[in-house]
Amino acid sequence: MRPTPCVLLVLLVGSASRAGEPPTESAAPLTFESSELKDLAGTWGEPFRALMVMPGVSHVVSGASLPVVRGAAPSSTGFYLDGVRVPQLQHLWVGPTTVHPGLVSGLDFHRGPAPARFGRELGGTVNARLLPPSTGAVHAMGSIDLLNVGVLTQVPITSTGTELTLAGRFGYSPWIAAAVINGTRGTPGPDLVLGLFDYQARVTQAVGEGSLRLLALGSSDDAGLSGPGDVVRLGTAFHRVDLRFTHPLGVGEAEAALTWGQDTLGATGGGSASRVTVGLAERTLGARMAWRAALSQGLTVEAGADVERRSVDAEQSTTFRPGESDDPSRPTVTTGGPRPLARATLAGAYAQATWAQGKWRLTPGLRVDGYLLAPALNQVVVEPRLHARAVLSETVALRMGAGLLHQAPNHLLDVPGVGTAALRLGLQRALQVEVGADVRGPAGFTFGADVFVHPLLRTVELDVLSFDMLADDPVARGRERTAEGHGYGVELLARRALSEQWSLLASYTFQRRTLSTRVERRDEAGQVVGTEVLPLASALEQRHVFNAAVTVKLPWGLTAGTTLHYNTGAPEAGGLLFSYTQREGVDPVRGTARWAPVDRDRVTRLPGYFRVDGRISKTGTWGPLAVEAWLDVFNLSLTRETFRYSYGTERGQLVRKPFGLPPVTLPSLGIQVRY
Repeated sequence: MRPTPCVLLVLLVGSASRAGEPPTESAAPLTFESSELKDLAGTWGEPFRALMVMPGVSHVVSGASLPVVRGAAPSSTGFYLDGVRVPQLQHLWVGPTTVHPGLVSGLDFHRGPAPARFGRELGGTVNARLLPPSTGAVHAMGSIDLLNVGVLTQVPITSTGTELTLAGRFGYSPWIAAAVINGTRGTPGPDLVLGLFDYQARVTQAVGEGSLRLLALGSSDDAGLSGPGDVVRLGTAFHRVDLRFTHPLGVGEAEAALTWGQDTLGATGGGSASRVTVGLAERTLGARMAWRAALSQGLTVEAGADVERRSVDAEQSTTFRPGESDDPSRPTVTTGGPRPLARATLAGAYAQATWAQGKWRLTPGLRVDGYLLAPALNQVVVEPRLHARAVLSETVALRMGAGLLHQAPNHLLDVPGVGTAALRLGLQRALQVEVGADVRGPAGFTFGADVFVHPLLRTVELDVLSFDMLADDPVARGRERTAEGHGYGVELLARRALSEQWSLLASYTFQRRTLSTRVERRDEAGQVVGTEVLPLASALEQRHVFNAAVTVKLPWGLTAGTTLHYNTGAPEAGGLLFSYTQREGVDPVRGTARWAPVDRDRVTRLPGYFRVDGRISKTGTWGPLAVEAWLDVFNLSLTRETFRYSYGTERGQLVRKPFGLPPVTLPSLGIQVRY
């Protein structure tokens, strides 16, 4: 893409950070405090959901907080809680977040190449900052809304230098609904199961001049039908325990940590005659260390290393009862069972330095990662990173970032063990380059613009409906799904903080992501007559995305806000959710009209989608308590998103209709009490 004078002009009017102040990270992320995000309409008060209004972010399906960062699949973006990776951000991938909103004090969002300490991801990187430990008094918070009940408490023990933070949420309304439905059912049958909860616990302890922190977090989901009869049930869970020690070392500070984790996914389906159970379990044990120091007023350095051992096991079993269905003595037979799927070791080391002199700030970095999946893969990759920033005046700054990145093949969503086992298909590789500008405007406004180019040197797109890592010939399967391509785009951002009487967070994204795609040429009867490879838009590409969130402080402790969203449609190219464009064809045997798939380069795009969210809240005090009540409505405009079509016949005529889901409107009515 050749830069035009208009694009270069836009670059001088750009970003979320103030031009006259150095960013908190060398890579200049979008940095937000939770207080700026919790009142955004349509987010239910969850900071992570605010990512969906950021520049460079589109979605898979509206309402599911699955960020598609610069066209990359949601599982390509890494989410961290104070340096600990969160493997599943939403309950059942589309529900509320698995981290208590009150535990997050702010977010740092890297859309392009992140600092060298982050690796093994081709999408964005989100690092959430934890609520600081309480040092003087006990703090507590309780909340309840239409879905969850949640608690958060902080207890400092000043005599020992200890602080304890506990948080968690439980989805009470699905559990109550399942209990009521099961209790009122008049006929025997399977029971409805609906349950979700998450937990977080942190213990900090002063140790001499250093600090010891124990952080545990986890989540569990269970949904479906269980018991006799026809059943279908899905369950997911993850647990993380991280022990970190920080202590001054020389002129800097050293950090050492150990992390244990376990992720599981289980699904059961079938009837009384036969049932199939599929399960995936991934256990991880890792360690990391780092050292950071300011060697002089203008020079800081950081170096570190990490290693992680991953063990993935799969279980697939079928249970059936041969014989007549009315024979109570017929035996139960189970076939299949557990099997080891992958044993992998991932290790990395990095170093970077930040040099600041006058108006210039330069951060070169280098990361080296080793991937070992015996005997399929043993590869070492080198990833140079470079970030630069030039302050032209008190209000204008320019910046640049570039880096080479690698990642294991991945599915649309994070599924336990899939990325590890799919290392058999080889690594994905991309170069990321971006340039941008930051401008501090009048009346508290900041503006931003970015232009990015991402040459995709190797991508491996896994089939969502099959487990490619179980292929008998992983080299051939990897070659079949390997593609090259490129992504590019422009991102604009306008921002005004809520510390003023009103706030604004508006973003516009133009993006393209094309991949070399195998196209089957078909005749009028729909028969394949040839193939060729062409650069085509990826299945998740939404070319234009616009968001505008406005929040206003009103008298009597009222705060009101609205969010406007618009995106153009993605290609109707099939997949787990989307339909594939069909055309009128001819049945070669009967000679009658029928639907036939079009060639891949001729698929149409789904319709654009416009949505309005609304939120109003009331805050006040009641003695020592701070109370907030809110109503947050997602899709207040009652608009329907079309993500598939049905192709059929009526009275002998071919008929194409939008998928018949009603508008999805999700209200959140709740109250929160702080002490």
